[in-house]
Amino acid sequence: MRSIRGALFGLLILGLASCKNSSDRADTYFDSLIVAQVKYLSITKPSVTKIAKMDGKEDHSTFHPDSSIWKNELDVFLQLALFERASYREAYQVEDGLNDKKSNLLIRRYLAKHKIPIPELKFYYYQQLKNLKKIEAIYQQGNALYATTRRLVLEFDEVQGKVVLSAYAIDGSEKMILSDSVKFSIQSKITYSF
Repeated sequence: MRSIRGALFGLLILGLASCKNSSDRADTYFDSLIVAQVKYLSITKPSVTKIAKMDGKEDHSTFHPDSSIWKNELDVFLQLALFERASYREAYQVEDGLNDKKSNLLIRRYLAKHKIPIPELKFYYYQQLKNLKKIEAIYQQGNALYATTRRLVLEFDEVQGKVVLSAYAIDGSEKMILSDSVKFSIQSKITYSF
């Protein structure tokens, strides 16, 4: 289990290293969303059950994060702020009011017109966008030595009249030059105890 934890830690470090420090960029929707969720989660102190899988090996853990751990847990989702850059404003075809075939939710989908780091981003909502239930995105990064594709998911529920994070997931693959591709999946479920 130590080797899978070490490998997953390495994957998360790579993911976090690819994020810019939040003080280096203007406040965005995703910055505000993550900051608000970290603040709420730090106050309410829910538990997290995490299942991490890498190349067929699996590890389970349950823990009660503090504010610094919540920030580290959710920091990887700040990569989605790239989608809001001015240089990408015209890079997406936007479709809204799409029906989700698996639920009663509607989808606002941003689909890239050309190759960019976030080729697709979906906001799932109930009737109005303010009733957000899920954000799902594909994030791709690479160069001559390294390539990664990640599917990032944030799920929300209404708790005590607030829309709060209920689950988050990262899955995908990474490929380094001269090595095999590594597939990974991290599924995290938040449990509130009111």
